[in-house]
Amino acid sequence: MPVIDSCRLRRFAVRELFALALLITTPCIHAQEATFTLPGLDQQPIRLADFRGRWVVVNFWATWCTPCLMEMPELQAFHDANRKRSMVIGVNFEELPPTKIRQFIEDLSVTFPIALSGGQTLSGFEVKGLPTTFLVSPQGKLVDAHLGTVNAAMLNQRIAELEKMGNPAYEVQ
Repeated sequence: MPVIDSCRLRRFAVRELFALALLITTPCIHAQEATFTLPGLDQQPIRLADFRGRWVVVNFWATWCTPCLMEMPELQAFHDANRKRSMVIGVNFEELPPTKIRQFIEDLSVTFPIALSGGQTLSGFEVKGLPTTFLVSPQGKLVDAHLGTVNAAMLNQRIAELEKMGNPAYEVQ
Protein backbone atom coordinates (compact mmCIF):
# COMPACT_ATOMS: atom_id res chain seq x y z
CA MET A 1 0.00 0.00 0.00
CA PRO A 2 1.58 3.34 -1.07
CA VAL A 3 2.23 6.03 1.50
CA ILE A 4 0.29 9.22 0.78
CA ASP A 5 2.11 12.46 1.44
CA SER A 6 -0.29 14.36 3.72
CA CYS A 7 0.98 17.78 2.54
CA ARG A 8 0.37 16.87 -1.10
CA LEU A 9 -3.08 15.52 -0.23
CA ARG A 10 -3.93 18.70 1.69
CA ARG A 11 -2.80 20.93 -1.25
CA PHE A 12 -4.90 18.84 -3.62
CA ALA A 13 -7.95 19.15 -1.36
CA VAL A 14 -7.53 22.92 -1.05
CA ARG A 15 -7.28 23.29 -4.86
CA GLU A 16 -10.36 21.15 -5.36
CA LEU A 17 -12.34 23.10 -2.76
CA PHE A 18 -11.27 26.39 -4.34
CA ALA A 19 -12.35 25.18 -7.79
CA LEU A 20 -15.69 24.00 -6.39
CA ALA A 21 -16.24 27.34 -4.62
CA LEU A 22 -15.48 29.20 -7.85
CA LEU A 23 -18.02 27.12 -9.75
CA ILE A 24 -20.68 27.64 -7.10
CA THR A 25 -20.20 31.42 -6.95
CA THR A 26 -19.83 31.96 -10.70
CA PRO A 27 -23.09 32.93 -12.42
CA CYS A 28 -24.33 30.31 -14.84
CA ILE A 29 -23.89 31.87 -18.26
CA HIS A 30 -23.58 29.30 -21.00
CA ALA A 31 -21.39 31.34 -23.37
CA GLN A 32 -24.23 32.08 -25.73
CA GLU A 33 -23.82 34.31 -28.74
CA ALA A 34 -24.50 37.92 -27.80
CA THR A 35 -25.74 40.44 -30.32
CA PHE A 36 -27.67 43.66 -30.52
CA THR A 37 -27.96 46.79 -32.59
CA LEU A 38 -29.36 49.83 -30.79
CA PRO A 39 -29.49 53.53 -31.57
CA GLY A 40 -26.84 55.65 -29.86
CA LEU A 41 -27.29 59.13 -28.46
CA ASP A 42 -26.57 60.52 -31.94
CA GLN A 43 -29.08 58.04 -33.43
CA GLN A 44 -26.22 56.18 -35.17
CA PRO A 45 -26.47 52.41 -34.61
CA ILE A 46 -24.31 50.76 -31.96
CA ARG A 47 -23.64 47.16 -32.98
CA LEU A 48 -22.18 44.79 -30.42
CA ALA A 49 -20.62 42.81 -33.28
CA ASP A 50 -18.49 45.85 -34.21
CA PHE A 51 -16.41 45.25 -31.07
CA ARG A 52 -15.42 41.62 -31.75
CA GLY A 53 -11.82 40.94 -30.83
CA ARG A 54 -12.13 42.82 -27.53
CA TRP A 55 -13.87 42.19 -24.25
CA VAL A 56 -17.10 44.19 -24.06
CA VAL A 57 -18.63 45.36 -20.79
CA VAL A 58 -22.35 45.94 -21.38
CA ASN A 59 -23.83 47.94 -18.52
CA PHE A 60 -27.59 48.49 -18.19
CA TRP A 61 -28.45 51.67 -16.29
CA ALA A 62 -31.07 54.40 -15.84
CA THR A 63 -30.91 58.09 -14.92
CA TRP A 64 -33.13 57.54 -11.85
CA CYS A 65 -30.87 54.74 -10.52
CA THR A 66 -28.46 56.21 -7.94
CA PRO A 67 -26.16 53.14 -7.84
CA CYS A 68 -25.99 53.28 -11.66
CA LEU A 69 -24.84 56.88 -11.59
CA MET A 70 -22.36 56.18 -8.79
CA GLU A 71 -20.65 53.43 -10.82
CA MET A 72 -20.31 55.51 -14.00
CA PRO A 73 -16.90 56.99 -12.99
CA GLU A 74 -15.63 53.43 -12.36
CA LEU A 75 -16.86 52.27 -15.76
CA GLN A 76 -15.21 55.32 -17.33
CA ALA A 77 -11.93 54.59 -15.50
CA PHE A 78 -12.03 50.97 -16.70
CA HIS A 79 -12.79 52.10 -20.24
CA ASP A 80 -9.93 54.62 -20.25
CA ALA A 81 -7.39 52.16 -18.83
CA ASN A 82 -8.31 49.21 -21.06
CA ARG A 83 -9.11 50.68 -24.49
CA LYS A 84 -6.87 48.25 -26.39
CA ARG A 85 -8.35 45.08 -24.92
CA SER A 86 -11.91 46.01 -23.94
CA MET A 87 -14.84 48.31 -24.52
CA VAL A 88 -17.66 49.61 -22.34
CA ILE A 89 -21.14 50.13 -23.74
CA GLY A 90 -23.73 51.74 -21.49
CA VAL A 91 -27.30 50.73 -22.33
CA ASN A 92 -29.83 53.21 -21.00
CA PHE A 93 -32.80 51.15 -19.87
CA GLU A 94 -35.59 53.71 -19.88
CA GLU A 95 -37.82 55.56 -22.28
CA LEU A 96 -36.40 59.09 -22.32
CA PRO A 97 -35.52 61.46 -25.13
CA PRO A 98 -31.84 61.28 -26.12
CA THR A 99 -31.37 64.95 -25.15
CA LYS A 100 -32.14 64.20 -21.48
CA ILE A 101 -29.83 61.18 -21.43
CA ARG A 102 -27.10 63.14 -23.23
CA GLN A 103 -27.18 65.79 -20.46
CA PHE A 104 -26.65 63.11 -17.79
CA ILE A 105 -23.74 61.65 -19.76
CA GLU A 106 -22.12 65.05 -20.24
CA ASP A 107 -22.52 65.89 -16.53
CA LEU A 108 -20.80 62.59 -15.63
CA SER A 109 -18.00 63.09 -18.23
CA VAL A 110 -18.72 59.71 -19.81
CA THR A 111 -17.04 59.09 -23.17
CA PHE A 112 -17.89 55.43 -23.83
CA PRO A 113 -20.82 54.70 -26.18
CA ILE A 114 -24.34 54.94 -24.81
CA ALA A 115 -27.02 52.84 -26.50
CA LEU A 116 -30.74 53.47 -26.08
CA SER A 117 -32.99 50.48 -25.38
CA GLY A 118 -36.16 52.52 -24.90
CA GLY A 119 -36.83 50.42 -21.80
CA GLN A 120 -37.03 47.25 -23.89
CA THR A 121 -35.25 44.02 -22.97
CA LEU A 122 -32.64 42.59 -25.30
CA SER A 123 -32.58 38.94 -26.28
CA GLY A 124 -30.02 37.04 -24.21
CA PHE A 125 -29.50 39.88 -21.70
CA GLU A 126 -31.63 39.08 -18.67
CA VAL A 127 -31.90 42.28 -16.64
CA LYS A 128 -33.40 41.56 -13.20
CA GLY A 129 -32.53 44.95 -11.73
CA LEU A 130 -30.33 47.95 -12.27
CA PRO A 131 -27.47 48.27 -12.63
CA THR A 132 -26.69 44.98 -14.39
CA THR A 133 -23.39 44.39 -16.13
CA PHE A 134 -22.60 41.67 -18.68
CA LEU A 135 -19.24 40.57 -20.03
CA VAL A 136 -18.99 39.57 -23.67
CA SER A 137 -15.87 37.68 -24.75
CA PRO A 138 -13.72 38.76 -27.70
CA GLN A 139 -15.48 36.00 -29.67
CA GLY A 140 -18.88 37.61 -29.05
CA LYS A 141 -20.07 35.16 -26.39
CA LEU A 142 -21.99 36.29 -23.31
CA VAL A 143 -19.86 34.81 -20.51
CA ASP A 144 -20.76 36.61 -17.27
CA ALA A 145 -23.39 38.77 -15.58
CA HIS A 146 -23.42 40.83 -12.40
CA LEU A 147 -26.44 42.43 -10.74
CA GLY A 148 -25.42 45.49 -8.73
CA THR A 149 -22.61 47.98 -8.94
CA VAL A 150 -19.19 47.15 -10.36
CA ASN A 151 -15.85 48.91 -10.24
CA ALA A 152 -12.77 48.90 -12.46
CA ALA A 153 -10.86 46.49 -10.20
CA MET A 154 -13.75 43.99 -10.20
CA LEU A 155 -13.99 44.10 -13.99
CA ASN A 156 -10.24 43.61 -14.44
CA GLN A 157 -10.22 40.71 -11.97
CA ARG A 158 -13.23 38.99 -13.54
CA ILE A 159 -11.80 39.26 -17.05
CA ALA A 160 -8.49 37.82 -15.79
CA GLU A 161 -10.40 34.91 -14.18
CA LEU A 162 -12.35 34.25 -17.36
CA GLU A 163 -9.17 34.29 -19.42
CA LYS A 164 -7.61 31.72 -17.07
CA MET A 165 -10.71 29.55 -17.49
CA GLY A 166 -10.17 29.41 -21.23
CA ASN A 167 -11.70 32.57 -22.63
CA PRO A 168 -8.86 33.95 -24.75
CA ALA A 169 -7.57 37.42 -24.14
CA TYR A 170 -7.48 40.08 -26.75
CA GLU A 171 -4.27 39.95 -28.70
CA VAL A 172 -2.89 43.21 -30.05
CA GLN A 173 -2.40 42.80 -33.80
